[in-house]
Amino acid sequence: MSDNPVIRISEAARSVFYIPLLATVEAGFLSREGFEGVLGTEPGTGAERLLQLNRGVVDVLGNTPTLSFLWLEKGIPGELPMQVAAMNHRDGFFLIRRKGEGGFRWRDLKGARVVTSSFSLQPLASLRLCLSRVDDVKMDEIVFLNDYPTLDAAARAFREGVGDFVHLQDPLASLLVEEGAGFPAVSVGKALGDLAFSTLAMSGRFIRERAEAAGAFMRAYCATLQWLADSTPEEIVYATQGLFKGVPGSVLARSVRNCKAIGAWQTDPAIRPESYERMVDMWVLAGHMQKRHPFDSVVSNELAEKIKGERKGSA
Repeated sequence: MSDNPVIRISEAARSVFYIPLLATVEAGFLSREGFEGVLGTEPGTGAERLLQLNRGVVDVLGNTPTLSFLWLEKGIPGELPMQVAAMNHRDGFFLIRRKGEGGFRWRDLKGARVVTSSFSLQPLASLRLCLSRVDDVKMDEIVFLNDYPTLDAAARAFREGVGDFVHLQDPLASLLVEEGAGFPAVSVGKALGDLAFSTLAMSGRFIRERAEAAGAFMRAYCATLQWLADSTPEEIVYATQGLFKGVPGSVLARSVRNCKAIGAWQTDPAIRPESYERMVDMWVLAGHMQKRHPFDSVVSNELAEKIKGERKGSA
């Protein structure tokens, strides 16, 4: 056993979308490996969150390759922490509409007012990539109401009558639907397809100096991914509902069902090169990246592949 049995884990936000990371701790998989997982949301934005890994503030960071791009674009000195596992293979945002009549068509967004949050550039960049692949509407034909600093604030504004559509993750999207305040329009992730939308990062120092802890975490994470694939939404909610205080179980189950339906969670922890390249496409199209950064400069699947090999050999 390691001299330090604690693994500090930072989540980007408390969202059903991040259950693969959250359940690694909450459903007991990490404790079975002999380690205690401490979940938290550390302060900081952008590449600052990656620096927390090098400073030893956190050990495992729920994030996105976007943070690595920001690090490289800014030329931040020091060893870049690597993206070591995939968490979500799809964009997890949904467009919820105010009116429920008729089926959704992309051209319904022309001239529409869409409530969004300014908490991150990535969701709108992903929507832009998605819209670049349809002929019915372009980004500049949509009126974005982007004055809301959080997803909660965006959902509240829509509930109070602002906008024709709102752009949200679950459980907020499902909560609006269950309340009757909105109707599902489209899953951006289902429309766009495979994308390394959210990932897990570790510092090289953590992997080298606390190899036992890093391996234990990855084993627990792989077990969690398999459990998510094998379990019903109700079973997943039962194991994780304590993390979502005040959210009805029916809303959480709907949210989990949505994540499964769009293929956000998959059993392979490795980050696929094609998923990564689509992320690069997204940021180049959005104008936030000056050059394409190679896969191997941002991603290391070495630990994930090692643990996959161990699990296959013991099966």
